[in-house]
Amino acid sequence: MNMKVAISDFTLEQVLNLKDLEQLFSHFAKLTGIDVSLHDPEGREILAYRLNPEKNICELVKSRQSNCDFQMKYAGLKSADLGQPYIFQCGTMVKCSVPILFEEKYIGSLACGPVLLWDADEIARGDLINFAKTYHIPQEDADSIMDCVKQLSPENMRSAAEMLNLMVSFMCKEESIFLQQRTKITKQQNQIADLIIEKRINALSMETMEKRNKFRKYPYELEKELIAFLQTGDNKNAMQILNSILGEIFSLSSGNLDIIKANVYELTAVLMRAGVDAGVSLSDMSQILRKVTVILSDDTLYDEVCLLTTEVMEEINKVISANKFKKQSNENLINAISYIKKNYRFDLSLDNVANSVFVSSYYLSHLFRDEINMTFSDYVNKVRMDEAIKLMKETHMAIQDIAIKCGFSDASYFTRTFKKYHGITPKKYMSLYF
Repeated sequence: MNMKVAISDFTLEQVLNLKDLEQLFSHFAKLTGIDVSLHDPEGREILAYRLNPEKNICELVKSRQSNCDFQMKYAGLKSADLGQPYIFQCGTMVKCSVPILFEEKYIGSLACGPVLLWDADEIARGDLINFAKTYHIPQEDADSIMDCVKQLSPENMRSAAEMLNLMVSFMCKEESIFLQQRTKITKQQNQIADLIIEKRINALSMETMEKRNKFRKYPYELEKELIAFLQTGDNKNAMQILNSILGEIFSLSSGNLDIIKANVYELTAVLMRAGVDAGVSLSDMSQILRKVTVILSDDTLYDEVCLLTTEVMEEINKVISANKFKKQSNENLINAISYIKKNYRFDLSLDNVANSVFVSSYYLSHLFRDEINMTFSDYVNKVRMDEAIKLMKETHMAIQDIAIKCGFSDASYFTRTFKKYHGITPKKYMSLYF
């Protein structure tokens, strides 16, 4: 067997989802009437779908001592060496082997058949009966096999094999791309881990966790900011907010992966709606939908959830940019938000913020209501509340000093506002969390 074929270090089980592949085999066999099987580089059968297994010569022979593995090994390597489907005689019938390549290295093969490329006449039937005798298969079983065998032309056989190969090659390509993106996962996980560590979740008892969850809410306001940044093409700020939201989701879930997936799936739905609202066509969005649905899969792990969510956002950002569609209203809102975040310590009014971004106060007021479903004053207070939490976490400042630092005129007003947003007083909040 003098063939120079580079063998992959990966196995078929590592690269292909056998559960998905089994479904693919089922649909392929029912559509074409051709049985199909998967083999490793040594020719061993890893997976097969046969329409009538009790009337299939391969199924009957494999339970007996045979040289099937050697034949399939040779056929698979030959197809890899040729770089195309390899049709060969197997027993008294015909099979077609197609190579599976992963990152340009041979990882196994697909086999279609057996079929007949000629009439199922008495000569073909006699050959099969004689072949079956060598494996002690009764003549009546051989007759049943001949009655069920598929008859094809060589062209149709090759086309069916090519069709199956294209689908499996796509699965391999998807896995290869995923492996290349592992560094992206690591980077993002570090960022999210920092956010979770800051909240000191691991140091809290279950009792404290239960108390905390009574007052903590899913960050819907952050979603609004994320959509605004996304629709205006500000990918850097969008990515920062996305990681903050993911950090909140993971903290609130207490490590329950099902809850994480449900919340992240909801978030990606929001991202997709943002893309449609920004003028992206439904056909473009449908290409992204596949990644969104994978998030809920039982096989999707924690770090893959993060990667898929990031990729959904990045792809939506790309199609928005490709459509060159920007909402001027959102650009004005982003400018106003930026001004508020820089100047929240000072006395902020709707008029002076509107003047700073060169729009009318009436228009700006409606932007906050229409785009992020908040009044101007509520948003200013939200920004101040976020800064207050940060100061509580990072400093030992008194409540009065935190209030002044966050732009409140006195501690009493700060306490009332804080309780409105978090359900408890600043002092109680600090005792629970810090």
